[in-house]
Amino acid sequence: MSVLHSVVILLKLLLFNIRVREADWLYEVKRGKDTPSKVRMAQILTGHGGFVQYLFRLKLRDSLYCACDPTKIQDVLHVLKKRYMFLWERVALITEIDIRVARQHFMEIMDDTLRKDKFLKFCAMVVDCCVKLNRNI
Repeated sequence: MSVLHSVVILLKLLLFNIRVREADWLYEVKRGKDTPSKVRMAQILTGHGGFVQYLFRLKLRDSLYCACDPTKIQDVLHVLKKRYMFLWERVALITEIDIRVARQHFMEIMDDTLRKDKFLKFCAMVVDCCVKLNRNI
């Protein structure tokens, strides 16, 4: 089972084109050397945690659709890019880093230290909020 879990993590990393140093974060989280920021980053990269799509897969939710739009599946990209609840913070982030939050821009964001720090702060806020929201439903 752990081999399958590792393969899933590696596939997600390939999809996001994350470099070795970010893969090292996931490895440290998996090995128990976690910090809150590393755990949140692992949740963003893998889709695990408080996201409805993951909770639905574990049979902890009845529906995998987002509360903001019943036609949209609440996965990581939907929450980061489209969820109205985070509109103000997302617009502030886009203004600060001068790049739209989208899968094709993740590598560019992660290569620049200033952009990366601001993006990871945004991701941490999103993960924390999703965990709180979906825990109560």
